[in-house]
Amino acid sequence: MITKIKNGKLLLPDGICEKNLYFENGTITAITEEELPFDAEYDAGGNFVSAGFIDIHVHGGAGFEFVDATKEALCAAANIHAAHGTTTIYPTISAFDYEKTAAALSVLESYKDDADVLPHIYGAHLEGPYFSPKQCGAQDPTFIREPEKEEYERLYAKYGNLISRWSYAPELSGADRFLAFLQEKGIVASAGHTDAEYSHILSAYENGMRLITHLYSCTSTITRREGFRVLGVIESAYLLDEMDVETIADGCHLPPELLKLIYKIKGEKHMCLITDAIRHGGMENIENETCENGNVPYIIEDGVAKLVDRSGFAGSIATADTLIRTCTKKAGISLLSAVKMMTENPARIMGLTRKGRLAEGFDADIVIFDDDIRIQKVYIA
Repeated sequence: MITKIKNGKLLLPDGICEKNLYFENGTITAITEEELPFDAEYDAGGNFVSAGFIDIHVHGGAGFEFVDATKEALCAAANIHAAHGTTTIYPTISAFDYEKTAAALSVLESYKDDADVLPHIYGAHLEGPYFSPKQCGAQDPTFIREPEKEEYERLYAKYGNLISRWSYAPELSGADRFLAFLQEKGIVASAGHTDAEYSHILSAYENGMRLITHLYSCTSTITRREGFRVLGVIESAYLLDEMDVETIADGCHLPPELLKLIYKIKGEKHMCLITDAIRHGGMENIENETCENGNVPYIIEDGVAKLVDRSGFAGSIATADTLIRTCTKKAGISLLSAVKMMTENPARIMGLTRKGRLAEGFDADIVIFDDDIRIQKVYIA
């Protein structure tokens, strides 16, 4: 069946235009001013038409997390993000023991293609457990450890077709060998929850690591050694031009001014928006609710998850539309750039060659939203 979308402002890689968009069998077949045959029609009503949002770092939503390891949790958490424009997600699993991680991966493997799961799921993101204890943040410190060759080889042997990305701390003992393993297996490596210095980041970068997990959140900055300043992860990310950085653009983790700074230095090409949403993602009326990640308790307050002592954040409750809204309405970033950082950039990072753009031959993952970034319609394939 051929579907036509008319009367929309299409966000294309080279600008915004008003043309007709046609798709058939899950693929965009034409973007043109011409009137072509169609079987169904949707009037976008002058709203924006974008490629579907891609969230490469999301733990859950709707009261569930992917680590809960049930089909109910997978469906509920994934689908609430689909309702907010996310057409592709990479379920993220925090630092836990082997058994809990394997259980979550097993459920994900069993049901990721189930008809009840709306967004595309092409793999999982393991956020840990090979992190710096000094930068564990809301991760449960009892599970933080150095890379264990037997463990990650065992996980890959069983779920290698599912593990698409792995965040780790490059300064740890055994991290170089772990990175070589990730590169060999085609898994996207990302530096996160790390106390690394420039030398560690540069070495990892030269050996294929090209992504920083949630910049400014649990990432080291300049320190001194015998009086001399040493660059941390943040400065290294700025210095290395081709390094991509994740940004939790919920307006809490990174204030608008900081989003402006990251955008000014990294530009639209190397900035990627993520929700980092935990189980309260997309939920309303949840102020002062308490929960825990492993043995780490947190509270929902001021529209964000905080550690109970208020010393730091414990994850966001944002959805993808919130990120676009924050960037455009508060940080002054253009809509085209903000959308690119939620579509084209994550697609490139994860090697999705048919996603992230409105273009002929690309998958028909399409989001329609108004001037206030309120979702009006979502097409998934």
